[in-house]
Amino acid sequence: MIAFSFVSNFQVRLPCGNDNISLLNLVIYIRDTLDCITQFNMTSVIVTSDESSIFDLVNTFQNSRNLLTNNPFVRLLSSGNQNTVGQILTSISQEFNKINIEALDNAVSSEYI
Repeated sequence: MIAFSFVSNFQVRLPCGNDNISLLNLVIYIRDTLDCITQFNMTSVIVTSDESSIFDLVNTFQNSRNLLTNNPFVRLLSSGNQNTVGQILTSISQEFNKINIEALDNAVSSEYI
């Protein structure tokens, strides 16, 4: 489950997986006040990574406390919406894991050259 809400209209930030681009098949379950559920299959969604915003966030944390309110990730994290915060933290975590794996691969490959 990526998100849930009691409102009829809300936004979802999707994780992009291990690559810079992922293809996701989304299924939406809608429950009404009588506890009836319907299933809606969406068309496939292409999710792309926003690496520049991640690097901007890291630079903002490292360099200036005054610029935090200008960063879109910081604004989303401070929104108070638990779905949004969870989705942003998952996406950032996946990006950091990807960067770490790339750095390890580069270190291992350059060691044996």
